[in-house]
Amino acid sequence: MARFPEEFDHCEQILAPDGSADEEAVQALDLDGDALRELYASMVQARALEERGLTLQRRGEFHFWMECRGLEASHVGTAAALDDRDWMNTEWRQYAAHIQRGRPLTDILLFWLRGYETWETDDLDDMPAHERRLPHIVAVGTQVPQTVGLMWGRSLQGYDEVGLVGVGDGGASKGDFHAGLNFAGVLDVPVVFVVFNNQWAISTPVDRQTAAETYAHRAEGYGFDGVLVDGNDVLATYRATRRAVERARESGEPTLVETLTYRRGAHSSSDDDSRYRDEDEVAAWRDRDPIDRFGRFLSDRGLWDEEWGESVRSAAEERAHEAAEEALAIAAEGSPEELFDEVFADPPGYLDEQREELLAAVAEHGEEAFRW
Repeated sequence: MARFPEEFDHCEQILAPDGSADEEAVQALDLDGDALRELYASMVQARALEERGLTLQRRGEFHFWMECRGLEASHVGTAAALDDRDWMNTEWRQYAAHIQRGRPLTDILLFWLRGYETWETDDLDDMPAHERRLPHIVAVGTQVPQTVGLMWGRSLQGYDEVGLVGVGDGGASKGDFHAGLNFAGVLDVPVVFVVFNNQWAISTPVDRQTAAETYAHRAEGYGFDGVLVDGNDVLATYRATRRAVERARESGEPTLVETLTYRRGAHSSSDDDSRYRDEDEVAAWRDRDPIDRFGRFLSDRGLWDEEWGESVRSAAEERAHEAAEEALAIAAEGSPEELFDEVFADPPGYLDEQREELLAAVAEHGEEAFRW
């Protein structure tokens, strides 16, 4: 069963679904018009990229794609709360978080096309914000203890940095999640844990994953604070995460932030969500769309009108199209043999055998038979 924000009287919120706001809370955020517009543009860009990626998958250009529609405020708000020196490690549908941190769209797409990850520098002290991340994670939940280990090490070395790691509600059901939070709580590791509670772990509803009232309540068992926030409210998500980042930097104390939101699209391009949930449920959350809500808020402040909104959408769609064409061109230059690169420093024998088998098959059938 899906949950709704009004079910929780302790769910932090700044923006109501109609775009009206807690003015005192807005002023306390100290975000100027340019910063507010940037949050909106990042959300719109993420949706444009998602739509472009899904189109490419349907055309057979991508073999697999993840949808993020409805989650944009949770992803942008948490990423925006980090300083450039901080680290972010994500689950696989957080396009908006990477966009907010400045990661090129082409780089995001290349992961899905060829598994590529690119960094301009290997100097940890000179990395731009969008490169301060671990390699993209596909195995559910493993990013949690990895991020804790990274930040424990950076803390021991004297760096004044905070790590943010996000999982979906399904990831919060993994043992990796427990291990990471327990370690961080015991050793005061400066990490902000975010559970993007999008209500469904593929086809498993949230009430079949946890008996706790909220995921935020779990934090008490690890010895630190948890907070439940309206994940379709980008400003409330930003505020809750910013507080957590400041606490982690000042005292090393972790925080668990749960953003209550909803995955409106299918789990992935391989999923038929109509088999396990009702369209009325999806429609109810469509009315709480985070981009529309924030647009109404901006409009009330003279920061949004139809002309500007359309220009943002058009530019986002154009950038997504151009990035897709660039990524496809780069991927076409690769070879099937790259599948074996950068897996092991010293490849085991069985991997060399598999490489030879692939090369023999390519020689027999041609390289095009092994492209997506």
